[in-house]
Amino acid sequence: MGWFNRIFGGGGGAITNPETGPQVSGPTTNMTESGLVLNDERAMALSAVWSCVRLISETVGSLPVGVYERTPDGREQTDKHFLYRLFKEAPNDLMDPLAFREAMTLQLVLWGNAYAKIERDGKGVPISLMPLRADRMTPTKEAGTVTYHYQKSAGEHIFAKENIFHIKGMSVDGIVGMSPLGYSRHIMGVTASADMYASKSFSTGGVPRGVLTVDRILTADQREALRRIYEGINVRESSGTWVLEGGTQWVPTQIPPDDMQMLQSRQFQLAEVARIFRVPSFMINDAEKSTTWGSGIEQQNIGFLQYTIRPYLTRWESTVSHSLLSRTDRRNYFIAHNVEGLLRADSAGRSAFYSQAAQNGWLTRNEIRSLENLPPHEGGDELTVQVNLTPVNDLPGLADGNQTITN
Repeated sequence: MGWFNRIFGGGGGAITNPETGPQVSGPTTNMTESGLVLNDERAMALSAVWSCVRLISETVGSLPVGVYERTPDGREQTDKHFLYRLFKEAPNDLMDPLAFREAMTLQLVLWGNAYAKIERDGKGVPISLMPLRADRMTPTKEAGTVTYHYQKSAGEHIFAKENIFHIKGMSVDGIVGMSPLGYSRHIMGVTASADMYASKSFSTGGVPRGVLTVDRILTADQREALRRIYEGINVRESSGTWVLEGGTQWVPTQIPPDDMQMLQSRQFQLAEVARIFRVPSFMINDAEKSTTWGSGIEQQNIGFLQYTIRPYLTRWESTVSHSLLSRTDRRNYFIAHNVEGLLRADSAGRSAFYSQAAQNGWLTRNEIRSLENLPPHEGGDELTVQVNLTPVNDLPGLADGNQTITN
């Protein structure tokens, strides 16, 4: 049964991390079945990977973040908590909030983990978050706790759990996220190989590699002379008609691109890479694919938000609460992303939405003006309903017949 366990993961599968010791996020080798070594730089050189990673990290990083305090009536934004300074002003001396959240999300998309060093003041309050390279970090589980081993040029530095802000992707044990780059290296290796093949084909002017055959045995001098005469056949600058003499024949040793279906293969790999990152291929300019996510831009944005972006936002919010807030603070404070910008329809759709909100008493006119980045108006803070746009507080008087309704 040993071979069965190795193939199907019985008795300890390959994706399970050891109970103690270093916790791995993926395969320990970058070698692919295509023969290429695929690291993060090679993967990001692929246009499909670059587009997917950029789309997710820039979208998540650019969404507004609010810091909220729970109140008896619900919640209200606050600028008095240290989270406001970290996520609205500056997380550290080198970055603004956008750059920090974008960099951390990029690590999460590629490696399934994102790490930042937490600097605290004398009272233990976080005052700085500095990103650390995910590919240099190894979480290690020992004695019922986790320490973080970071490889620096000067050697290894070990961080305690409370000093690391760790956002985890999909995980089998909750300790370390699984690396999309590691587990999809073979698919990306095929994509990289196709790119290399196309580049080499163009570099030789489209002339395939091949051999020269003759109908007799050549001496060493004749063989060298023949090689020198025809060595330019694969040179990019070569052009015109080649004349082969004395029974010499050119035999290509490379499969023609048409026979390899290179265009179809590269198109297929584009969809494969998009599938890895759960990005609809039409959002990375795949014109060959139509979308089933709805016919309007609003419906497409809703699908992208729900199935691609929302898990990242939830992981951000959960990690902030778990790693940066004390148990007492968790009851009173939290952060939340404002996704309204992603859901905005065209002007006609927004007008219909706002009209319903104002006429049914669940948004004030000043709240609507705020969503459109307009200044408030005096008297615009009253909730109204459709009966002559009467303030909600006056409805009891209407029901008692104490107020006259003018048509």
